[in-house]
Amino acid sequence: MGLGNDSRLRRYDDLRDMIGDAANPTPIVALRRLAPSGVQLYVKLEWMNPFGSIKDRTAKWMLEGLERRGELGDRTIVEPTSGNTGIALAAMAALMGRRMAVTVPWDLSPEKDALLRILGAEVIRTPKESGSGRHPMDEAIDMAEEMASGSDEYVMPNQYDNPDNVRAHCESTGPEIWEQTGGAVRYYFAGFGTTGTVVGTGTYLKERDPDVRVVAIEPVAGHHISGLKNLQETAVPGILDRSVVDDVVHVDDEETNEMMRRIYGEEALIVGPSSAAILAGALRYLEGKEGVAVAISPDSGQKACSYLAQIMHASACCNLEPECPAAGAGQG
Repeated sequence: MGLGNDSRLRRYDDLRDMIGDAANPTPIVALRRLAPSGVQLYVKLEWMNPFGSIKDRTAKWMLEGLERRGELGDRTIVEPTSGNTGIALAAMAALMGRRMAVTVPWDLSPEKDALLRILGAEVIRTPKESGSGRHPMDEAIDMAEEMASGSDEYVMPNQYDNPDNVRAHCESTGPEIWEQTGGAVRYYFAGFGTTGTVVGTGTYLKERDPDVRVVAIEPVAGHHISGLKNLQETAVPGILDRSVVDDVVHVDDEETNEMMRRIYGEEALIVGPSSAAILAGALRYLEGKEGVAVAISPDSGQKACSYLAQIMHASACCNLEPECPAAGAGQG
């Protein structure tokens, strides 16, 4: 017997009990320099979850759902992922003594690849040049579905179509934000990915106050922002409920990269690329508005060091060497 869980003392018998919930919320922190005048903009630091991202919530709720419905058995868990959900599932599979396989886009970052493998997951990449013309994430989904279809060996939680993804945020993220802002939140920002975060949290907040504006951040087609999806170039998740989303703001790579530089240099927040994209869209949307706003920061930059290095190299190169190739490519 242990000493027992006590969130006040930050004492837990199981890592999974550290995942955010109403009794143990992930922090929100105000932007002190970047927020527009008249707006109190808070960033919800989901990388404070034990496995490093907001997908810890999704993974926990999906696995509990599979167990509750008797669908897990002794099967190997297989899931398509751009990194974070796979990492969370692999960590929980390790704790449960279960096998895990992930199908991933061919360009998955080396940091996420390393984390998946060291957690014991089998990593299966999509072909770099498949000739299908389809988005690599959609190909990863197809690969996982083929492995799980009619199989007694594999079970796929399927974050894109699983209502437990939405439920996770209705039951945890939404109540946390409402409590942390004392019900004062007027604007809520999250990215389009699986869409579970924006739909689940938005649903809860609108139930408490129908006037809360739910704003989705969507990258433009051809983007390179890991964790977010342009829904014109990839399959639309089955769990997306567009009636929850009031507005959509589009961001591109250049705007995201510039926000990465600013959020690190001015606010010292070590966020990942998807967080920077969400904040870039949020700041543009909030110009001329007033009130309390909350933006999701899905993960930290520590899983994207290679991406950050490219941004900083391009910035330094283009500032110091006008003739460098990066400058000619419009990356400066």
